[in-house]
Amino acid sequence: MEEAKILITVPYELVEPNLGRIVSLKLGTEIYLENNLLDDLKENNVKELAKKLKDHGIICTCHAPYMDLSPGGHDRKVREVTVERLKKSIEVANLLDAKAIVCHSGYSKWQFDGNVEVWFKNSILTWTEVLKEKGEDLYVLIENVFEETHEEILELIRYFRGKLFICFDTGHFNVFSKVSIDRWLYPLKEWIKEFHLHDNSGTNDDHLPLGSGNFPFRELKDFIRHIPTKEVYFVAEPLTESRALESVKRIREFLS
Repeated sequence: MEEAKILITVPYELVEPNLGRIVSLKLGTEIYLENNLLDDLKENNVKELAKKLKDHGIICTCHAPYMDLSPGGHDRKVREVTVERLKKSIEVANLLDAKAIVCHSGYSKWQFDGNVEVWFKNSILTWTEVLKEKGEDLYVLIENVFEETHEEILELIRYFRGKLFICFDTGHFNVFSKVSIDRWLYPLKEWIKEFHLHDNSGTNDDHLPLGSGNFPFRELKDFIRHIPTKEVYFVAEPLTESRALESVKRIREFLS
């Protein structure tokens, strides 16, 4: 396996104050773009941050906002806001020269009463518009959240034929999946570009360091051995600063 590209999630406003720490840990960063923050960002300031990242040798990806948004929503006004937010996020990612941007799928069987077709039809409308903003070298990734199987995401990825890719989140899988990790991952393997690596005990999305819960990391490691990882990113998502160092340490051990 090629040398793993390990990143850590940092909110946009905390990236610049922590550049030295990111460099000292030899990490990249996944920059979280919070919903309301997007209204305050100035193009020149984003470009300045992009230059500082480059000067420090820090690669970055971005995470789009997700709270209140619904890419496959039935309400057209909700989707209008969602499209606007996602387009703005991609604009920022392009300015940052990000390698990828992670977006939530927005599907939950409870929200849509199990009607996948409503979500799928409206998701096509949303992503057709959003993808027009994508830079040539930017991967747009759909992250699993509430999905119980891989099937909904796979259908969406196949529809867009190489314009959408996948971020696999271990914590979300562990809480919500009803199928094994092999059944989840192998049908999706050619489209996976990123992993969010954290753990839990299958009840809450606790974002614990690897090995602190019961996610099947041995099976995941076997899977990773069977895919090319040159353009795959491995992201630590600690919810607290106190867990950051341990989360990164265990990811390094896992990927070694």
